[in-house]
Formats: sequence, structure tokens, C-alpha cells
Amino acid sequence: MATGKARKRIHKIKGFFAQVYSFAVLRHTKFNTHWLRKKARELRIARLHVGCGNIYLNDWLNITLENKEEYGRMRLREGALYLNYNLLGDWPFDENSIDYVAASHFIEHLDLNHGMAFTQKCFRVLKSGGVIRLSCPNLELYAKNYVERNKEFFNHPLIREWCAFKNAVTPGEIFAAKAYDSGGSHKWFYDFDSLKHILESAGFVSVRKVSRLEGRTPDLERIEMDKRELETVYVEGLKL
Repeated sequence: MATGKARKRIHKIKGFFAQVYSFAVLRHTKFNTHWLRKKARELRIARLHVGCGNIYLNDWLNITLENKEEYGRMRLREGALYLNYNLLGDWPFDENSIDYVAASHFIEHLDLNHGMAFTQKCFRVLKSGGVIRLSCPNLELYAKNYVERNKEFFNHPLIREWCAFKNAVTPGEIFAAKAYDSGGSHKWFYDFDSLKHILESAGFVSVRKVSRLEGRTPDLERIEMDKRELETVYVEGLKL
């Protein structure tokens, strides 16, 4: 029988090989993309919750990208289906197979080129009649309050809470901090016009600004956090 020390060593060795397998096979080969596509087909996945963070929705595939977690395996987390996956690469979903793509406070982590590539991939996998929903910090709102020197907006506790640079004090500093977020986590600052542009360029129609709980997308009360409404623009588009 293995001692406690031996069991810990075996556990570490297994963990090491699991990381190697995840990196070498699941992340960097076509094999796993094909396997995931087959799995998605078998499970009849039709709703993608992209950039899910710690919000796991039932009846959706909740997708995020965390470097320290196992990559490329569909798992249950809090009873909901979860996938750690890089959506800038090949998507493991058939074309015309998805009803909804919802991405709350995700698109700002992509620059304009990657944002356009992302919406094009969404368009390919969505069915006719499928809906995409994007939300993110609103450049127009931040710019308007900056130009108007509205310190009340920038000093709002929720605006300060979502500012990654805690030493940012002036409206200009907080505005810039939102643009760069943690030294570069945010890659672009979108407003409605720019979101409309990348969605229409991908082929979406009927692109419109909506409110937090308005739109065709299900489960909005869980997808869109109420405390982020103060700074957010919400947009939906349709694939004909």
C-alpha cells in the first residue's frame, strides 16, 4: 500500500502528464477539434455562452479560456456544461448548428481584427434565425462623461470597482484604465457603432441596441449582471 508521501508523488506525476497531454494533444492538434465537434453534435448543443466567467448556465455550453485549467474537454461544472477553449482558433461546432451566441463583457478582450474574426465565426455556426448578443463597456458613455467632466460618473462605486488600476483617481485616469484594464487585458473600446459595424460586416442584420434585459436571447437575467448596467452597451444581431 502506498504511503501518503508516495500518493502525493503519484498525484503530481499524473497531474504533470495530464498537463502535457492537454497542451500537446488537446490544445494543438486537429484531433480534439474533431472530437469536440462530434460531442457537440451528440449533445445537441445549440447555445454558446462565451466568456462565461463564473456564471454557468444550464442548457448552454459555457466557454472560457483559463491557462491553468484542463484545455479542450467538455465537463460539468455546477451542473452545467463547461469548456475551456480558445475561440480564436478553429471552432468545434458545425456550421448552421447554433441558435444563440451570448458574450457578456468578452468582446473588449479582443482587438478590432480579432473581434471581426470572432463575429464571422459566430455567423458561420449560427442557424438561419440565430441570434448573437454582445455587451461590453460603452466607449460613447465613457467619452461623453469625460468630455462633460462628470466626476459623479467616474466616482460611482461600481465604476471604481470595475477599474483595474486602483491608483486611478481623475476621470482621465479612470477612462484610460478602462481602455487598458490590467495593463492590456482589454484590447479595444467599442461603442454601438463599432459593434454594429463588425456584426454587419460578418453578415448579421437587424443589429440594434437593446437594454440589459431586452432582446431575443434567453436567460438574460443571469447573463447580464445588473451592477454592470451603468457602463454597458448591449447589442443583438440576427442571421437570416
